[in-house]
Amino acid sequence: MLVAGLTPRDTGKTTLAASLVAQLIREGFTVAPSKPLGATDLWGSPRALAYTRSLHILATGDGYTLFKAAGERLPLEVVNPVGALLVPTPRSLYSSRTAYEMSLAQPHGRAALIRVTSCVSSSASVHMVNVDALSKTSKLVENEVQDIVAYLSPPPVQVDERVATGIFTGSASEAADSCILLEERSSDVVVIESNSDVAAPTPASAAPDLVVLVSPGEAYIVDGRRYRNAMEVLMLSGKPWVSKASELFDLTGSMSRVELPILEDPEEGYGPEVTEPIVDAIKSNAAAKSA
Repeated sequence: MLVAGLTPRDTGKTTLAASLVAQLIREGFTVAPSKPLGATDLWGSPRALAYTRSLHILATGDGYTLFKAAGERLPLEVVNPVGALLVPTPRSLYSSRTAYEMSLAQPHGRAALIRVTSCVSSSASVHMVNVDALSKTSKLVENEVQDIVAYLSPPPVQVDERVATGIFTGSASEAADSCILLEERSSDVVVIESNSDVAAPTPASAAPDLVVLVSPGEAYIVDGRRYRNAMEVLMLSGKPWVSKASELFDLTGSMSRVELPILEDPEEGYGPEVTEPIVDAIKSNAAAKSA
């Protein structure tokens, strides 16, 4: 199944996806969460630094949350095969407000540390340091990133913004999909979280049996077949990440709607009273496939 956002940010996708993973596990399913491509802004989520130090592998905030929700059954790098840590870019480095705002809207330009993991035979990771991104941040932040580099295994190689851009625009999708396929072979259910409001982050994630579209305060359960058909109509050049989930939703409608309450502590997640309708839809879909 796929969890995607109806707006670009702050929809609560990760909290809902992690809650579904935990609930499915409690009900006896073998579950694998997946964040095929994730990026964490270190200025807003500095805890990703601590996760990275402790695991000795680049860990994004969303990837770590899903990894913990599944009880660490699979390695974090399989759960989140393509990850990046974004550094802040000081306004003082830009000649105009427009140039500064454009830099904030392009995450690949701020991706200082990147990891790509392939699961073709066994999981193998490559870490990268984007020297162009480091040149655009403050000295204090650069020193913090360089400190993290010492913890990474394998040690990172240096790349430039061109390579980082390629990763964010699809060149790493084959590696990410190899990990999704590995999860599918070892799990009853794979819960894939898209990034931002992207319709699907990779080709393998573009064929879900069930879709949950999330916006602040509510989630919509969408038939996977209708979502796939809508994606085929709107998808450009075989790249599902170019389409927006909201565009597909205009064509698919929903089977049902679930209200989402405000959580004082998102790490606690949603209880069965929220997740039950979605879990029931997953069970019904599984029963129909096996019939």
